[in-house]
Amino acid sequence: MLSVQDLVVEFPAAGGRTVHAVSGVSLEVHRGETLGIVGESGCGKSTTARAMVMLRTPTSGMIEFDGTSLAGLRPKELRRLRPHLQMIFQDPVSSLNPHRKVRDIVAEGMTVWGRPVTEEWLDALLSEVGLEPDEVKDRYPSEFSGGQCQRIAIARALALEPELLVCDEAVSALDVSVQAQVLNLLHDLKERRGLTMVFISHDLAVVRNVCDRVAVMYLGKVVEETTVDALFARPHHPYTSALLEAVPEPDPTLPVLPLELYGEAPSPLDPPSGCRFRTRCRHAQDICATEEPPLLTVADQHKVACHFAEDMPELLALPTMTA
Repeated sequence: MLSVQDLVVEFPAAGGRTVHAVSGVSLEVHRGETLGIVGESGCGKSTTARAMVMLRTPTSGMIEFDGTSLAGLRPKELRRLRPHLQMIFQDPVSSLNPHRKVRDIVAEGMTVWGRPVTEEWLDALLSEVGLEPDEVKDRYPSEFSGGQCQRIAIARALALEPELLVCDEAVSALDVSVQAQVLNLLHDLKERRGLTMVFISHDLAVVRNVCDRVAVMYLGKVVEETTVDALFARPHHPYTSALLEAVPEPDPTLPVLPLELYGEAPSPLDPPSGCRFRTRCRHAQDICATEEPPLLTVADQHKVACHFAEDMPELLALPTMTA
């Protein structure tokens, strides 16, 4: 459904410098699946998501939706495709207009496109996302909790019956109990409406429960991409392994082991040469500083950007020394 090839997004910075937010990302989103994009803050996840739906104009690269190149479309042509690609944002409160009632927020897309809006349609849509229509549609966003606001945002995104739904950290601002409710809602909506989803998150536990495939990003690059089961069972990149190690285990009797990851992430203003992860990798060698590892297939549906990808699972299994 969606194909991203060699996506580059850069921003100008003070002193004539450039922020390399996304550098050569290639991804494919297949119809009916949920693709997760994970990584620590600042790795380019949200910028990639926004570029996918052309909320951020790419510096270069190709984005195709159902075979149509989005980057080359004129504004009017792109506007015709907008109903098919919708986005749910991270902060549910600030993404809603505080001066408009819920009924107007949810129906705005229908109004823009001149489609009929009836009370029956509005009530059905609000009920579908778990809200009581008579209690919410004539009130303002400030009167609701974060979880309720996110349900309103989901209803707004679904109003035009999109084919692709991009969720940018859609549950990270919510309490854990509310997160579970919203995730269950998204899963039910996907099954009921046949949606295709891109799910951006830094929470691997969430990604494991909602996604079919996962792409791991580090400093603007995809370093590993595979199915959820393969990623958790046998990671081939040291950064992926470090993310998995950092997931807390609710067992105080388990020993605290040294993490694979150490140091601070470099600035996207001046990314390292060669492999961008080499400055934090315990397994880096000379080639890592001089040659950038390509994203290559090492197994079925498993791509890794590491010079030592085939040997890395065994290396990661060895005990490591503290930094």
